[in-house]
Amino acid sequence: MSADAGARLVILLDRAVTVEAAQSALRYASTAAAMDVAVELHAVSASVALLHRDAAAGADWLASLAQALELGVELYACPQALAGQGMQEEDLMSGVVGIRGAPSLLAAGLAPGGRFMVF
Repeated sequence: MSADAGARLVILLDRAVTVEAAQSALRYASTAAAMDVAVELHAVSASVALLHRDAAAGADWLASLAQALELGVELYACPQALAGQGMQEEDLMSGVVGIRGAPSLLAAGLAPGGRFMVF
């Protein structure tokens, strides 16, 4: 099953600050990507710490991230969230494609074919 051409899912990882809470977001991200939907996952607030290269998140989280990346999910971190967590761009794990703030996130989700999910 595939989605409409031009479909884009923007997942906001906000209150999901534990691996257990964020796993559901990754399941939706991977499923949508497997359906040929362009998927962006934006980590904001304290959830950005889940993308730290040295996060003690466990093998399940890393495997879920690897699967999502393999399916084409794009990972982004919020610049304000990074500052709030005392992190720099170089602290992020490989696979995070960039730093994007609220305007970029909103533009992606409000564009034709865009949809939001918040976790």
